[in-house]
Formats: sequence, C-alpha cells, structure tokens
Amino acid sequence: MAYHHGNARAALLAAAAELLEGEGAARLSLRQCAERAGLSRQAPYNHFADKEALLAELVREGYQRLGERLRSDARPGDAPLDRLARAAGIYIAFGQGTPALFRLMFGKELVDLSRHDEARQAASAALAELSAIVAAMAPATDTREVSLVGWSLVHGYTSLCIETGLEGPAQRKHRSDLFARTIEALARAPAA
Repeated sequence: MAYHHGNARAALLAAAAELLEGEGAARLSLRQCAERAGLSRQAPYNHFADKEALLAELVREGYQRLGERLRSDARPGDAPLDRLARAAGIYIAFGQGTPALFRLMFGKELVDLSRHDEARQAASAALAELSAIVAAMAPATDTREVSLVGWSLVHGYTSLCIETGLEGPAQRKHRSDLFARTIEALARAPAA
C-alpha cells in the first residue's frame, strides 16, 4: 500500500542502500525500492530516470561519505604516517562495513561514472583526500605515483578481505599501520 511520503527521494535511497547490501546491485529493482519505502511503483521514476541513475546516486553518496570520513579524521599536528595509517583503516572499514556499496563504487558493470558527473566528482574528491595525505610525505613529482601505489595496495587488500574473507576487522589496525609504513618508505625512496 502506497502513501504520501515527505521525502520520497531520500526514502528511496535509504531503501536502495538496505536492499543493496542484502540483495546485491544486480538483483535490486526500482520496484523493490518503492515497496520497501512504502511508495507507489511509479514513485522512483519521479526521481530517477532508471536503475543506473539510482545506483549512481548511491555511488555518489558512498564516495561523499568516504571523503568526509577521511577529511574529518585530520588532526592538527598529525604526523603524515599516523594520518595515512588512520586513512587506510577508514578505507578498509568502509569496504568491510558496506561491501556491496564498495563493489558498486568501483565497478563499471552497473554504473558507468562517465555518464554521472556528480558521482564522478565525488569519487575524485574522495580519492584526492588520499593523495593529499601522501603529498605531505612524498616529493611533489612523485605524489601521483605514490598515491596510486598506496591506493592500489589498500584497495586490493580491502577487496581480498571482502571477496575471499582473507582477514576480518581484527587485523585492520595492524594492516593499516603496515600499509602506511610501506607507502611512507616508497614516498621517501629516491626516484628511479
């Protein structure tokens, strides 16, 4: 039974986020989102052109949350190594805490970011937070390269934990510290 909703768009997104983690992105439908939100089957189309548009908004929100968590963790006087270790922990926790969203954010199968400017901008902003941390420890000429290696290391580990159960949250702090030290060593190494 459908009823009037004060903020249908937000209700649809909340329903979609719940369904995403429970059902996975491929199985999620606009009709399911409407039903979960207590809205008519037509309601999603008043806010989203199609399923990809809804999923792209979830991706945008995911990157925005990740970026905000990374930004809000900055503390005055932080050593770059400490900040990098905490950022790695935040990234890993985000992936382990919302694995379906994490997969959706970094996959092209269901959401092509090239067609969704706001989601692409949120992704760039979140990843720029990681680069800014690396920039505090690497020469300017190496920041991009070291950031890419660092992101690949942390992202790969997070994906392995999600997809294979490699390790659980109990290892997060140890791994975050290890990755930060590894990235720091790379940042300080002379350029080849």
